[in-house]
Amino acid sequence: MSRLQTPVCDLLGIQIPIVQAGMSTYTTPELVAAVSNAGGLGIIGGLFRDADELRDEILKVRQLTSRPFGVNHVVSQLDSGAIDVTLELRVPVLSLAWGKADEIVRRAHDAGMKVIHQVNTPEEAGRAASDGADVIVAQGAEGGGHVGAMSTLPLVPQVIDVVNGVPVLAAGGIADGRGLAAVLMLGAQGVLVGTRFLATPEARGRGHSKDVILNALGSQTVASKFFDDVLGLRWPGALVRSIRNPLLDRWAQRQQDWALAAEQIRPSLEAALAAGDFVIAGESAGLIHDIVPAGELVARIAREAEALLG
Repeated sequence: MSRLQTPVCDLLGIQIPIVQAGMSTYTTPELVAAVSNAGGLGIIGGLFRDADELRDEILKVRQLTSRPFGVNHVVSQLDSGAIDVTLELRVPVLSLAWGKADEIVRRAHDAGMKVIHQVNTPEEAGRAASDGADVIVAQGAEGGGHVGAMSTLPLVPQVIDVVNGVPVLAAGGIADGRGLAAVLMLGAQGVLVGTRFLATPEARGRGHSKDVILNALGSQTVASKFFDDVLGLRWPGALVRSIRNPLLDRWAQRQQDWALAAEQIRPSLEAALAAGDFVIAGESAGLIHDIVPAGELVARIAREAEALLG
């Protein structure tokens, strides 16, 4: 895989420049370890995990792999106890998103950790680079979950142009070797992939959510504030991309009522999430046609990209 050996591989101690997104509680120790054991970088989702749960997740991953892995924290939703555990246990890589994090970056570097910071605009990329991030992730609006407004294709080269040589990973709409090869041609040094890793046996699916992903087209996803407004989450500058479903369709034309009627809607949303009817996923869902073990998926994406670049 010589064509895939970019400088970010040496920086993070990995063999293949494929990073699995830290998707909140959808990640499992088995998923994270499988990605890392395959030569990529698995990341534990720290969002909505308290310090004790996160400590358990980190220790379980360390039982399953001796290779580098990371923990993801959302700065705007930060749990101080959870970030303290991550730093205390000196996880090899700290993954950050959605917020200024200069002090956290300093603490991570003091602990000997590398820092990946996800951004959604060139302006954010410049600030993250100035704060000392070792790697920048440029996430396009095609991605699943919380996303910004810019698309991956124009965002990635603009971020590369403003970060003064800091390695850049591309995210948003990438699910196979074609996506990896394409962003390498744009100047990125690798990819961060979320939705595709949801369709693995190791990911923590809810209800029939994996089947929903397999049967969805990219055109059937929508980004809105519905999820945050109903659950009462304050996430400045973000929309949440999910696969269209009856609950969202029923309320789609009543945006002014989402926050006002949150208590009325919330039980239905929580039930839909638990059943797998409301699925947070990106436009790359339309590229997903099978459930593949995570390690095999890393190898497949790498083989496809290597062949295309050759």
